[in-house]
Amino acid sequence: MASDAAAPAGTEALAASSELMDLLAFVYLQNGLPDKAAVLLAARNVLAPDDPRALLALALAQVRSAKPQRALNTLEQLALLGAMDASFHLVRAQALQALDRRDEAAGAMRAFVALRNTTEPSPETAPERR
Repeated sequence: MASDAAAPAGTEALAASSELMDLLAFVYLQNGLPDKAAVLLAARNVLAPDDPRALLALALAQVRSAKPQRALNTLEQLALLGAMDASFHLVRAQALQALDRRDEAAGAMRAFVALRNTTEPSPETAPERR
């Protein structure tokens, strides 16, 4: 019986810690500390893997930390989840540009432009309504 009560509490604690890590990583990214954001988001990915939003944020932090190849590896994980929206292509274009792969970066940017006007935001990425 006690283990049944502990399971939801553990799940809630994990969700709360994931949200806190996301928030802190966002603050780090906004304040020019992408290395710290990348460390947090990599740890978060271990705790709660396969979260498309967290993987995209990790890839962005890696690009901003001058680790574009790592960002492409992270984006491959995201692609395997089928989460190749406009934001995916924008971060991919940035990573490819940092690697001086200009033709591929241009293609990724074209995909971003094509998708940003045609796709509806998913429930996970749509802004909350108040």
